[in-house]
Amino acid sequence: METIGSRAAYGGTGSRCWRIEGASKGTIHSGHPLSANRNRPTLMSLSIPTLQFTDSVVFLTCGVVFVSCWLLHRERLYHLLFGLSFLLCASMSIGFVDFGRYGSVWSPLGWSTAGMLFWVGLRLFDQRRAMTTFMMVMAVVPVATHVLLDLATFDEEAVNTGSTIAYAIHEAAMAVYVLSMSRGRSPIRKVIGLSLLAISIALCLPLLSSAILPPNVPVILIFVVDHVSSILLTTAILALEADRANLALARQALRDPLTQVLNRAGLVAQTQHVTGRAGVVVVDLDHFKRVNDGHGHTAGDHVLGTFARRAELLLPFGAHIARFGGEEFVLVLPGAGRAETAVFAERLRRSIGAKPIGWNGAQIQISVSVGVAIALGGPDIPAAVDRADKALYVAKTNGRNQVRVA
Repeated sequence: METIGSRAAYGGTGSRCWRIEGASKGTIHSGHPLSANRNRPTLMSLSIPTLQFTDSVVFLTCGVVFVSCWLLHRERLYHLLFGLSFLLCASMSIGFVDFGRYGSVWSPLGWSTAGMLFWVGLRLFDQRRAMTTFMMVMAVVPVATHVLLDLATFDEEAVNTGSTIAYAIHEAAMAVYVLSMSRGRSPIRKVIGLSLLAISIALCLPLLSSAILPPNVPVILIFVVDHVSSILLTTAILALEADRANLALARQALRDPLTQVLNRAGLVAQTQHVTGRAGVVVVDLDHFKRVNDGHGHTAGDHVLGTFARRAELLLPFGAHIARFGGEEFVLVLPGAGRAETAVFAERLRRSIGAKPIGWNGAQIQISVSVGVAIALGGPDIPAAVDRADKALYVAKTNGRNQVRVA
């Protein structure tokens, strides 16, 4: 009789060792009716040593992929954690602890460590705190369960059952974390959560009665889940990261790189579907060339960024601000009428002029000229910008630092 076991979890817990009759020859012959016809391939006839080997290869491949990704982008620590988790699983699944060492405490310790590496990687990927108290408890539970049952002199099967349930809880907790963070987000995240949940369920299959599942089938299913879940998790995580990068790139394409407010294209994209009237405000920083000439272009960039941040703080909910180039900005206030928009424009003018902008010990005083117009809807906003721009020209020719309404 040879002791056979499988981890059956990506970067997490695994099943305890299970004794499989006839496994040393690589083929299951349990006496079950399904094994009577040897000419017909069945689940029972799969070679466990082969599955064990391919399981380790899958883990190793996934680990190498993530470590390679980390080497390309060292700031993405979660790639390293995913890779280390996979590599640890690869070393354990091929023969360390679980295979041939029934009841060893190193088994829950190894799988729990791999699981925690993966879980911390997930949280860093989500830009959250790496570790929580709950996670620390979950990391200790499998090992503590094994040790306590051992000290209480329970037999091997009881220790095995307790440890397996503890492992399954660890995986389920990780799955719940991912699924709870998936609401309203990419469906790819659900693939990750459901894969982890499948692992948790697979871990408990060996606990079922042989009347429900034939002998050896649970272990084979665990290996199959290991293979599929590892591939799904790796693919899903990389796809989710690619999707995040594409969204960030699309966002940057619609934003001004200096001030991080919308650019002209971004404003069009955000306002083209506006229904009903909208207030349009065009703002120009007065005598901006003097700032560049007197303090340098870096100071000028700082002034533009500071203006954008101050203006954003004054914007009502649902309003937009964009930089149209140079020192000119456009603000759109959906639903606002002429009087309301004029009041906002005057408030903006007073707020900007009330507080100088600090730069290298100097105080840079700025003022703005403002033009206001009303758009009848999204398609009318470009024309309203032109009307507000003409009103702005009037404000500038009449002394600057004032608001004019078209």
